[in-house]
Amino acid sequence: MQSFLFSLTQVFSKPAYITLSIVTFIILLTLAIWLPNINFLAHTATSDMFSLSQKVGIIGSVFGSIQTNLSPLSRNITIVVTFLFAINLSFFIYFFLRAARLSKEAGIGTSGFLLGLIGVGCASCGSVILSSFLGVSTTAGFIGVLPLKGQEFGLLSIFLLSISIYFLSEKIKDPIVCKTKPVAFESLFKSVPVWVKIAVFIFLAFGIGVLFAQRSLNGGSITKQALFVKFEKLSQNGNSSCSGDFKDSIATMADNGRLQGSCCSPMNWHRYSEQVEGLRKYKNIKEIPPDPYDIKAGLAKKLQAYYDKSLSPEQQKEYNFAIANSNEKGPCCCKCWRWYVYGGLGKFLIKNYNFTGQQITEVWNLSDGCGGEEDHVSQHKTI
Repeated sequence: MQSFLFSLTQVFSKPAYITLSIVTFIILLTLAIWLPNINFLAHTATSDMFSLSQKVGIIGSVFGSIQTNLSPLSRNITIVVTFLFAINLSFFIYFFLRAARLSKEAGIGTSGFLLGLIGVGCASCGSVILSSFLGVSTTAGFIGVLPLKGQEFGLLSIFLLSISIYFLSEKIKDPIVCKTKPVAFESLFKSVPVWVKIAVFIFLAFGIGVLFAQRSLNGGSITKQALFVKFEKLSQNGNSSCSGDFKDSIATMADNGRLQGSCCSPMNWHRYSEQVEGLRKYKNIKEIPPDPYDIKAGLAKKLQAYYDKSLSPEQQKEYNFAIANSNEKGPCCCKCWRWYVYGGLGKFLIKNYNFTGQQITEVWNLSDGCGGEEDHVSQHKTI
């Protein structure tokens, strides 16, 4: 305990090490929260379904998962491991830099110093490095499996990090320079004790296993999680309206503005997720909005303008088929902005992609932005 208090005073009397520990604590805690959700975050960051502000909001909201996704024990273990790791890193860097300086003053070569650190010819220094390595490795593994059954690894991390801090404290208090003879590089591997090789192999295998476990997570469920976050935002913060004033205001919106939310009834999660999933088959046609409740204003303007385009008699038959057979008996349940935007989309697809009336019907049904359940049908035709 005296060695620890002495080392604590020595190391943290320097502001640089205080800063290092704080930054390390913040970064590691962020990783502990983010890594279990890494596929979800990657999907959110790269998806074109979210605006930049939505992406920032969703990624920031993940920090709240430390309260909701972790048990009290897991939460406490996470914080303790992160705290000990930050102290361990500062102690190690302090020890390493001072040992290098003392070795230089003592005339020890670089190879002798480094080999001494990993325990080739110096068990005392080797115990410091090995315990630090084990602590770091186990910590990394613990972070990767935390949302599963990682509490054992968390407790092991605390134990190994504590041992590492103990050895580092002893060396900081009594910085004896080990005069290890230089060893040729080709004999380095043979010189490393067998138990060290085994330890390295175990922790590398563990780390690789965690990596593959993360990559094998079900991508569909990750997408659903991200989509539900977006659903909540759209259903509670939409700006869409059936009014004529809103329809006319689209022309004055910035192209990067967005038309969000439902027009008539509250959004329904089950129906919304089915619509977005169904529209993915048209992802290669950029004019078809991938989310009927979140449409770029620039695209809405383009499609609105297409509504007044004339169709050939054959093309008009296809359009009329969609009017007669779609759930809403048209592009929308009323002649609001959606009627003109999706009516324009129908004409665009018929003229440029040779869509049939049946295909337009499917696009309109999947793009229904009125909200409510799946069996929502036409309620009114005029504003």
